[in-house]
Amino acid sequence: MSADLLLHYTNILLIFTSLFFAFFLFYVKSKNRIGNFFLAVFLIIRTVDILPFTFNLELTPIIDILRMDIGAFFQAPLLFLFTLSTIYSDFKISSKHLLLLTPFIANTILLLPNFYLANESEQLLFYHNYTHTLEGKLSYILAHLQNLFYIVVTFVLLTRYKKLLFENYSKSTGINYKWLFQMNMICLLLFIFALVKNIYRFGSHFGFISILRFSTSLIMLGFTCWLILKALNAPKLFRGISSNLQLASILKAEKTTPETDLWDSQKAKLKKFMSEEEPYLDSDLTIKGLADQMQMEERNLSILINTQLNLNFYEFINKHRINKAKEILEDTSQSKLTILEILYQVGYNSKSSFNTAFKKATGVTPTIYRKKFQKKEFE
Repeated sequence: MSADLLLHYTNILLIFTSLFFAFFLFYVKSKNRIGNFFLAVFLIIRTVDILPFTFNLELTPIIDILRMDIGAFFQAPLLFLFTLSTIYSDFKISSKHLLLLTPFIANTILLLPNFYLANESEQLLFYHNYTHTLEGKLSYILAHLQNLFYIVVTFVLLTRYKKLLFENYSKSTGINYKWLFQMNMICLLLFIFALVKNIYRFGSHFGFISILRFSTSLIMLGFTCWLILKALNAPKLFRGISSNLQLASILKAEKTTPETDLWDSQKAKLKKFMSEEEPYLDSDLTIKGLADQMQMEERNLSILINTQLNLNFYEFINKHRINKAKEILEDTSQSKLTILEILYQVGYNSKSSFNTAFKKATGVTPTIYRKKFQKKEFE
């Protein structure tokens, strides 16, 4: 089977799955409706982008150039907006987001003199030689620079998101970051394939174009199927955070540093509260919830834990949870409790997260740790 035929069938599958998922996103009930909208529009634009090539549709030069430009300049901003709406629970579209259209508008202006404002015959000539014109080359370069910019900015955004999650939440949050990180890595892979494909195109090396197109479509098909599986299996995968949250390092820089004695008293207060009240047993505990219980400013508590104790909130809470689990495992009177019962009792809601954290802290699994103390008891 030739590469062109494989590409044709792959594109048909891609069109079907993309449209199916897009309509699903439009109609499914979700708290993140605006995020679903961005992702659905992205899938539709991606579908429209490959329709003419797949079914040999003949479009007028203006319509076809617009199709290519919309596909080139809208997909990356839409995925970026989807990421923002997923990360921030209070995300709202505003006039500042119109700036994301700047590359598309700049490219349209670039094409005005020799294409959009030209007569019909000049438009046709320009269209057939598009990849060899100065405007065509600049358009491709601008599109690739834009896509690279969004990939880099998204990685920076995700790094900050991960830090904020660990500084403000006690639940295992790595899966949230990994999901978005994986999505951005797939986008990077698609960008590389598109870049290589266009380098071959401008260099008039058309022999590998079909293979590269097939590879790109195959990755996009896998990406779409992956999105569908994630949406169906884990619809509440992402934890949206407030856009007002700040990293502890920034909060510390903005706030006058208290005297050492005050830090020491706050540390003592926190240590006493954690020991007597055991708030870490609540699996949904957040830094805001702990601050409210202690009648303390959230930003002060964040600075105290993250900069004075040199732990993020996630590490701080889980340190207490592991110590509590060790106490229970060492207590032979509670030997009838299963590991599952213990992990729920100390604030975990995932066996894998508990086992990973426990082994990291002690070097052994909870089961082996318990056996060691049971053995000592009988010796």
